[in-house]
Amino acid sequence: MRTSDVYIAAVGTYLPDSVSVTEAVRRGWLDAAEAERSGLLGAAVAGDTPAPEMGVRAVRTALGRWGGDISELGLLLYVEGYRCGPDGWLPQSYVMREAVGGDLLAVGVRQGCNGVFGALELAAAHLRGGGSEAALIVAADNMGSPLVDRWRASPGYLLADGAAALVLTRSAGFARLLSVNSKAVPELEALHRGTQPLEPSGSARPVPLDLGARQREFLGGDDAPKDWMLRVIKAQGELMAQTLDEAGVTAEDMTRVVTAHANRELADAWLSSLSRTLEQSAWGFGRGVGHLMAGDQLVSLEHLLMAGELGPGDRVLMVGSGPGLGIAAAVVELTALPPWA
Repeated sequence: MRTSDVYIAAVGTYLPDSVSVTEAVRRGWLDAAEAERSGLLGAAVAGDTPAPEMGVRAVRTALGRWGGDISELGLLLYVEGYRCGPDGWLPQSYVMREAVGGDLLAVGVRQGCNGVFGALELAAAHLRGGGSEAALIVAADNMGSPLVDRWRASPGYLLADGAAALVLTRSAGFARLLSVNSKAVPELEALHRGTQPLEPSGSARPVPLDLGARQREFLGGDDAPKDWMLRVIKAQGELMAQTLDEAGVTAEDMTRVVTAHANRELADAWLSSLSRTLEQSAWGFGRGVGHLMAGDQLVSLEHLLMAGELGPGDRVLMVGSGPGLGIAAAVVELTALPPWA
């Protein structure tokens, strides 16, 4: 989707302190050899702070940095990767009451780790269609559930807690969203489900989150296509080519490539496919934060801005992948340095 008439007016984040992998190894939560291979340094842990409350804090920061008229907001998209409250309750309503107010469309987006990309597509379409002058996206997760072992549940990642928010507008911001796209390989749907049954209510039978075991179940079964990795690589290549072409740029034009906060091996695979190195990403920052489910790319973008590593004219390619199997990408071009950076 070409979106050069949509602007990023502000970003805001909330990150609790990180627990180091050294501490995790000392407590027996993480294998020392695996920690060394991963290159990861820690994971942000929020304790009892609920995900929606972290979302409120990130939203307040973003709205304060934007400084616009709240009445211009017509859409709130709340992105979550893991359940964050009572069944039958909506976290977006809590964020609207606590941090936004007004009477606007508030919708939840459940697209796993690609949720921010899906929200960008939906918000951009809303703005370009004249739905409102501005839209708000917030992603928040707390992975402290007793059903989640944040140190081992997802191969290649340490599951972390935190929140990120973004204000999109139809008028000038500090950056333009040049393009955003998502693509799926639906025949790999069960890669994150394994042999888990579909039930009327998932909460009726609590099941620990073990994505590694689910992947092994699926890939070891008869339904897994033998060329599944080739299909993923093909889809990734098509998505990147489409997104860069729509933005009118090439991979070489990217100042930084921002990926999910994965281990060294996974991050390097993403970057090398785009002829980029770890030093040309935000991996050095993300390795100490951990995987925030959907919020990685936004907190990394804020970090690059605050660290003075981006300036007017620079372009950032954000890439992600999630259950489905889904992949996503977006190109952002800075038009100015925001006053809060």
